[in-house]
Amino acid sequence: MWGILGLLIPAAFLLHWKLTDSPFGELEAILWPSSILSMGLEGPTPRSTLDIAEVFAVLIAENVLLYSLVGLLTCPFAFLFFRWRRRSLID
Repeated sequence: MWGILGLLIPAAFLLHWKLTDSPFGELEAILWPSSILSMGLEGPTPRSTLDIAEVFAVLIAENVLLYSLVGLLTCPFAFLFFRWRRRSLID
């Protein structure tokens, strides 16, 4: 589930960017941290569409891995916390 969220967030940001032509902001940098690496596409050297697609595919894959890792690390603690809280409410 976390990996799907890691895929949907960059897709939504890319769609918003393409439809509104607005630059990425602070929220995008927080929710899609690997997007900062897209600065490698800037510069005087022209890039092909394939190069741009490849860079964005790698950045989205990195985000999916990051979200999955965060989910794997936080879900066990959240489960224990809510289980402990439920027990304390029953007692």
